[in-house]
Amino acid sequence: MIRIVPAFGSYLGHAIGLAKPRSATADHGRRQARRQRRPFQGLRIALAVGAITALAAIGTGASAAMPPGSCDIADIVQRALPAIVNITVVRVGGSEEAAAGKPDAEHIEVFVGSGSVIDPSGIIVTNKHVIQGAALIRVVFHDNSDVPAQLIAAANLVDLALLKVNLPHPLPTLQFDNSDAARVGQPVIAIGNPLGLGTSVTTGVISALNRDLMRTPFDDFIQTDASINPGNSGGPLLDCAGNMIGVNTALLSNNKLLGSIGLGFALPANDARFVASKLRNPENDLPNWIGLHLQDLTAELAMSFGRPDMDGAVVTGVDPDSPAAQAALTPGDVITAADGKPQPDARAILRSIVALPSGTPITLSVWRQKHSMDVTVDGRPWPHMMALRSEVLAGAAAVKRAESQGIGLHVTALTAENRETFGVGGNVTGALIDQVTDGSQAETAGLVPGDVIVQTGNRPVTQPEDVTPGLSYGADVHGSLVALLVHGKSATRWVSLYVGRVDVSELLTAPMMAAKPSPVGDAAAKPRSGEVGK
Repeated sequence: MIRIVPAFGSYLGHAIGLAKPRSATADHGRRQARRQRRPFQGLRIALAVGAITALAAIGTGASAAMPPGSCDIADIVQRALPAIVNITVVRVGGSEEAAAGKPDAEHIEVFVGSGSVIDPSGIIVTNKHVIQGAALIRVVFHDNSDVPAQLIAAANLVDLALLKVNLPHPLPTLQFDNSDAARVGQPVIAIGNPLGLGTSVTTGVISALNRDLMRTPFDDFIQTDASINPGNSGGPLLDCAGNMIGVNTALLSNNKLLGSIGLGFALPANDARFVASKLRNPENDLPNWIGLHLQDLTAELAMSFGRPDMDGAVVTGVDPDSPAAQAALTPGDVITAADGKPQPDARAILRSIVALPSGTPITLSVWRQKHSMDVTVDGRPWPHMMALRSEVLAGAAAVKRAESQGIGLHVTALTAENRETFGVGGNVTGALIDQVTDGSQAETAGLVPGDVIVQTGNRPVTQPEDVTPGLSYGADVHGSLVALLVHGKSATRWVSLYVGRVDVSELLTAPMMAAKPSPVGDAAAKPRSGEVGK
């Protein structure tokens, strides 16, 4: 079964099962029978975005060596780094569980992704899933400058979003390359923030083109063996000219920790450029739409409709009052060509429609009752192409509910009794974590009962009171990431948690192209005392 980890689903996240391909809706088509030949059983498609579980110095490193002389990797990387950013998102997690009526489901999470500056004014392209559910977005540049970012637009069409940072000077940028010119075997470079370790570089080649992961009707992902891990989402895939040939988006893994096994996927630059242009000009530059629902032909369906081959796609539905309905298209029609060009499947047909300027008529070749005919359909601007603010960002009410759950851990003093219970050695000093709330930020960060907090930042911990005052959402009105040095059974590691109030007012009132600013409530929670979380 293919399993897609949801927005910000890191290797510690929850998963949504996708049992089988579904027929297309709202102009969305999916491959069916042909995908069954893929060796996806037992694998998971994961969005390459990760939870912060450790702190490390930001630096660069390379792996997966390229063929000698293929690229001057070091020079390319040095030129590109000023335009590549690490993205830290404080978000409300567990919203789906909360919507289902499960109590205490919402909680604060800290996750990481990547992005690229594409305009000197401070516009950054990243994946939509990187900032899904965000209450706070911060961007870290290669020089370690850390600035807040606002969401200016996000797409429902593909997994893409645009952020904006406001700085007093023009920023270095990356240029989109022509991904249609990409070739299998071509060297590529992936740059991002895997597992929150800091900016990292991996290299490899294009393993395949036009991969359909059954996520959107327009999937034509670039597959690469350059390592892509959680936290790489939104970062660039570069060619040997240092231009962006793709936006790193997903990885395929059979590892429970969702580590790279050499199957990474990037949204092609031409698709990203197309969608980004629509996001920046939503009033007058929407994609073309006709309201057609399609499904790929199988051998059995082709025989049922009297088709001599499996090329094309069969109509499963037509939106009421849509251009397709006005053109009298009906379920059971088989679309075989668009503007005279043969189309092999539903995805190709829909891509040919959406690529046209909005309102452009398109002539579809239709197989109906064993006869061919041409039907001209007048397109319209794509409805609901832009995601609404409420669909992307966390609201003040959700933040307050999540804050009420606290960090999600409880600390107590080390005693001889609990040292024996949790197997903590006598030479370890600090505050013992004896409870961790399911689904909390603490659990997401990998903390478990028996861990010992030995240091917060640069301050040693000898008792619970050294920890609890600083780990509550009311402790700091501005909020910040706090580094905890944690002694566990297998290792001592740094863990980062977000503490302080999550103030959504700046994010919610920023001008988002897809929606008017919504009213902002008071996101502040009352200071907590005593235990850290519930």
